[in-house]
Amino acid sequence: MIRKLSNDDFETLMNFVRKEKEWNIFIIGDVISYGFDSPVVEVWGEFDVVSGNLKAVLLRYRRDLIFYSDCDDWDVDAFCNIVLTTKCKVLSGKKVAIYPFLKALNVMQKREQLFMRFDGSVDKEKLKLSQEELEKVKIINKDNLEENLEKLELIVYLYQSIEEFLNPSTFEQLKQDVSLGRSRIYYIEEDGLVVSSARTAAELPDMAMVLSVCTMHEYRSRGYATICMKKLCSDLTEENKSLCLFCDNPKAANIYRKIGFQQIGTWVTLGL
Repeated sequence: MIRKLSNDDFETLMNFVRKEKEWNIFIIGDVISYGFDSPVVEVWGEFDVVSGNLKAVLLRYRRDLIFYSDCDDWDVDAFCNIVLTTKCKVLSGKKVAIYPFLKALNVMQKREQLFMRFDGSVDKEKLKLSQEELEKVKIINKDNLEENLEKLELIVYLYQSIEEFLNPSTFEQLKQDVSLGRSRIYYIEEDGLVVSSARTAAELPDMAMVLSVCTMHEYRSRGYATICMKKLCSDLTEENKSLCLFCDNPKAANIYRKIGFQQIGTWVTLGL
């Protein structure tokens, strides 16, 4: 049985998705931030008819969909009907959960990315920065956001310059995420420009996603993105937060591995 979830289902949903919390960080974060009654979020769940246990979840955040299940006997056709009803153009999730949709939907594009998790037991020397490197990295968070709005505009300009970023975050999206404490941004400035950056997203008390790791083309091969990443990872592990990220760039993946990230699976995004 599939139905829309409500506030009464909060604990049931959290118990289900937190079994693999890194895979479900967006589902957890969106529900905690916006609840079940927001116009930007809807959640559907399938319950086992015998046990009554939740076994599959579909979440809509604005125009994007995320699906998760820990079994293989969920109702593909029923969820496809919901996907089509939403008219969303993006569906993503853990590879094993998303692949059944490939045969049932008219998929225009498919993108696979490494899903990597930071090893919290890694030698802290891997994250150590020199005093000069530390002084290069600046941070925008909810406490200093208002005094850094001009820097935020420069960060948006950086994102727009990165050809790999097909749908970069807008100024208003970044501002909202930072103001809600869902994101903090690490960046390096040079020649009056923000030339490199890394940020968190969907940040929760115990975990965060790492996104938008980039360097302006003219300033690459100087180690700037690595500096931003090391500072970010150092700060958040000090707060006992687990970190995960997506990656489809082999060169970047090697850098992440040297810092302490390990692949735990594959994330798939479908363009509908």
